[in-house]
Amino acid sequence: MRELLSNRTFLRLLLGRLVTNAGDSIYYVAALWLVHDLGGSTFYTGVASFLMMVPGLLQFLVGPLVDDVEVRWALVVTQAVQGLLVLTIPLAAWLDALSVELVLVVVPLASLVNLVTYPAQSSALPRAVDRDELPAANAVFNTAHEGVNMTFNAVGGLLVGLAAVGAVGAFLVDAATFGVAVLLFAGLTLPERDTSGDATATDGGADAPSADDTETVRERAGRYVSDFREGLAYLRGTAFVSVLLPRVFVSFATGMMLAVLPAFAALRGGSGLYGVLLSALAAGALFGSVLSARLDWVPYGHLMLVGTAVTGVAWIGAGLVTWTPAIVACFALAIVYSGGNSVLFDTLVQTVVPEDKVGRVTSSMSTLEGAATPFGSLVGGAVAAVVGPVPLVLAVGVANFLATVYVGLSRSLRSLPAVADVEYGDDRIERIRDGP
Repeated sequence: MRELLSNRTFLRLLLGRLVTNAGDSIYYVAALWLVHDLGGSTFYTGVASFLMMVPGLLQFLVGPLVDDVEVRWALVVTQAVQGLLVLTIPLAAWLDALSVELVLVVVPLASLVNLVTYPAQSSALPRAVDRDELPAANAVFNTAHEGVNMTFNAVGGLLVGLAAVGAVGAFLVDAATFGVAVLLFAGLTLPERDTSGDATATDGGADAPSADDTETVRERAGRYVSDFREGLAYLRGTAFVSVLLPRVFVSFATGMMLAVLPAFAALRGGSGLYGVLLSALAAGALFGSVLSARLDWVPYGHLMLVGTAVTGVAWIGAGLVTWTPAIVACFALAIVYSGGNSVLFDTLVQTVVPEDKVGRVTSSMSTLEGAATPFGSLVGGAVAAVVGPVPLVLAVGVANFLATVYVGLSRSLRSLPAVADVEYGDDRIERIRDGP
């Protein structure tokens, strides 16, 4: 760790990541709250939430682009472009031309540009530290990421709630963070990439960059579709399908809740509460991921049964109580199981699935689960415009209770072994038992 802290390149990269995370958190809070303010309807916040998240489904295309450009250039340009996009909001307000439609245009553009940021940072990290320091460097990056998210979700909410700042002013603060990130990344010095093997093939692309880049993206897209199909083919007949179904269902319901969170916070306490609730979700997820290391001995079926039930109780409590500290506590508790289960489920997949199929299987499941959340937001915003935000928060609890019933009725799920007890190619996972 001392070597890491004395590594100026790593520190500059880490500071850039911290500032970037802070900007992203403020942007997320300010954008959805501004849409809530300007649109006056959860329908618009649902659309905004959808537009923020759906570009993430294109993340698989970013890898070849990051590999084909100079990392420092990619980081500087993405931060500068995001800063300029964010500045259009206060500029429009100054010109008295701010509208919900403008924000809905800026949101997906900023999200698309941001797709490059984190892969580029991940690509830079192995070049900034020695190989034996990489695990510690990744741990520092991940811990810093979660900590900054928790802190600046709350800060974003406070900025939006301050009369002297407001949502538009928060965008100015956000633009400033992107400016600082540009300065930090501009001074980044990294060793040259290893150009052995196929990497040298990209060096001659200067003569016809667009053709090479387009072909690379096409190949990647084609490979992704092929891998997705192969992943689905492996999943058929395994217990992973039964585990995945309630996860997708709950992810859809969670997306519905995220779309109405600004309206729910406004009903219970205002923009400051909105940021605090987002921080509570981040804190609960972090606690769950840490707790997961102590739960790998618990039979996975039992963990699903208890975890979904407790989560359901927490979401019902969050929707029914009106005392702010209790609401915050319910939100934090409601995400603990999800945070821990993500780690345990990943470990389960990595242990059981053949090594040459892990990537394809993980990618297939991530696509199915990841697509559910943004589309849930789109539906949730429209539904809440009719019934209000509270029923949508309660709906997440109901979704988790239905998942509990589903697990309870499935013998194959109830009997799933502890993650610590599974083995490579474990028949208890790869061959699902039929019957209730």
